[in-house]
Amino acid sequence: MRAKHPIWVPVALTIAYFGYAILTPVHADWFTAFVRSLMLGGAAAASLAVWTYYAFWVRRRARRLRELFVVGLVPVALLGCAELYSGYRSRRLAALETRVRTEARLVRIDDEELLTPRGNPIGVRLRYEVHYPEGSDELIPHIPPAGLSMVPLPYLSGFWVLNTESRALNATDYAMTSDVVPEFMPKMIRFPENAGKPGSGSSDPCFVWSRGAAQRAEVIDGSPRTFWVSLGEPRYSAPTRRSYDLHRFVEGAVAEGARECP
Repeated sequence: MRAKHPIWVPVALTIAYFGYAILTPVHADWFTAFVRSLMLGGAAAASLAVWTYYAFWVRRRARRLRELFVVGLVPVALLGCAELYSGYRSRRLAALETRVRTEARLVRIDDEELLTPRGNPIGVRLRYEVHYPEGSDELIPHIPPAGLSMVPLPYLSGFWVLNTESRALNATDYAMTSDVVPEFMPKMIRFPENAGKPGSGSSDPCFVWSRGAAQRAEVIDGSPRTFWVSLGEPRYSAPTRRSYDLHRFVEGAVAEGARECP
């Protein structure tokens, strides 16, 4: 079959490419955005290829419509590969997550004061070693780190995870660090990576007393106490091994430039 300039063919194929890339369900957890971007990029590349071939096809003397369809259908298989790969990866990660829930175990855990580079205490550093199934490297960044809470009552408020680090000891064991500060710490302490950036508000040196003067009084006048350590995978919940004085953390923050604000 011959045709003069059936522009509807590349137009229809372009719509089909992007429709497939946008409407095809992708279930790959945190990998979803990457797969969707990959499919959209593939749709753009396929459309460019079809329109380029169409321009070449128009200039030819002997033109057969089926050539456009054949060239246009080839990228469909490539777009399908992205979906197949995402499905495979999703199933593999789901299986690995199941293994993490059943096989992960805590090897050891300890806590100590978190000190600034100038040696001022501002929170608690949790150090722990965890055993995960082999091949868990890509899951590690997505597993919530160990944290602290003020429960049971009458503890005051929560904590803020300031920084986390992980280091592989071998194929299955990892050394983890989680630095935690009280939520009443000023933004200059909780967001050090944004300090000095215009409009970020992260240079704010003011303490944040969510319950006002009553909370501040409890912190200043309170006695040293333990806090509650929690870890999701593997499941772990227990008091800190050491007692900590929140007033001491306030003094450490003041030494770093924090202050009380009206």
